[in-house]
Amino acid sequence: MENDSISSSSSESKLPLIVGIVGFALGAAGLVLGIKAKGEAANANLAAVAAQQAASEVGAALAGKASAADLQAVAADLGAVKQSVDTNNKTYSDAIAALQAAAKKPAAVASEKGGKASAPAGPGEYVVVKGDNLGGIAKKAGISLKALQDLNPNAKATQLQIGQKLKTK
Repeated sequence: MENDSISSSSSESKLPLIVGIVGFALGAAGLVLGIKAKGEAANANLAAVAAQQAASEVGAALAGKASAADLQAVAADLGAVKQSVDTNNKTYSDAIAALQAAAKKPAAVASEKGGKASAPAGPGEYVVVKGDNLGGIAKKAGISLKALQDLNPNAKATQLQIGQKLKTK
């Protein structure tokens, strides 16, 4: 039992030593990082001073190149150009909007004989033009007269109208 108490007291006496060594190591690391950060801050300060000097040199060079009146004249010219561009943009925007609106409306198309049709024929449709008859339409569509009449029971041979749409499929 004596050995147990001796070894436990010797390990207890080492704990403050270990804590001290770890504390010293952390302090030394913090000191090294602080010195390094101080060096980086000095370098950043030198870079800032150099940038300020370069900006001053550029400002002085520009001041010698153009007077305030010249700069104001250039600014006025740029303002006029901007206004012109804005006007053109408005004109073009209005024209584009008009074209988009027109594109959404179904267009009237001229027929083969110079008449007007109400809208272009879609797939499986035929738009009647001047001089058409049911037999001619059936032939153009590649179907029989009977099939055309079955697809369009309300279409009468004597009452066809230019622009009238007939189903062909």
